Amino acid sequence: KNYTNKYLGPMTLETALAQSINTVAARLANEVGTGNVASTARRLGITSRIQLDPSMALGAVEVSPLDMAQAYAPFANGGFLAHGYGIERIRTASGKVLYDHGVDKPERKPVIGSPALQYMNQMMRQVIASGTGTRARVPGFDIAGKTGTTSDYRDAWFVGYTGGFVTAVWVGRDDNTPMKRVTGGGAPAGVWHDFMTAALPRLRTQAIPGGTVTPPPVEAPAPDPIGDLLSGNPAPAEAPAEKPKTEDIPF
Repeated sequence: KNYTNKYLGPMTLETALAQSINTVAARLANEVGTGNVASTARRLGITSRIQLDPSMALGAVEVSPLDMAQAYAPFANGGFLAHGYGIERIRTASGKVLYDHGVDKPERKPVIGSPALQYMNQMMRQVIASGTGTRARVPGFDIAGKTGTTSDYRDAWFVGYTGGFVTAVWVGRDDNTPMKRVTGGGAPAGVWHDFMTAALPRLRTQAIPGGTVTPPPVEAPAPDPIGDLLSGNPAPAEAPAEKPKTEDIPF
């Protein structure tokens, strides 16, 4: 059933995603096959166990925020697989590099093709523009994403992105007890908005790759806006003047 307990009749997938209509998601997963849905999730970077019951279309799978950020990264970077990591570079006090994640980094694998990538980005933009995620809107930036709420209010999510940069927010209780009607479009979207409002002006972000449904093929991933900061070419606004010896990178 839907959150509103109402049946709204036929609608486009764009409207269904923007308004988080559960019945449409369940029907679509049934038509394409839950096994195909699971294999797509795996291809995009979900590593946890995925059950194939009809409820899997609504997110009835235990997934970490890191997995969610990894899975959304291809939508943000032009369709390429991304693996999360914690340390970009480790240096001694004298500047000797002991470890650099970028050394011998393999080429990134394409995992979403056209026009599917453009259709999905177009639909997830509508979540922000007119759907359940309007609270996450950041003026002046190309933003897309998705809200998520479990039926018993134990989990509330907002995962959103702009070109090359993804942030995943989960809200819940430490003891896994239900919250008081906290939904993904409420506190999580608000946390996401406040963080991104502060972060985006400091980074070299761009529009989400593939702004139209039939763009030319994307030949390379979107540049890493944090990597630009660490390379010594910071964005104009409020970039840190001194790099730490150990640089922790948010996913």
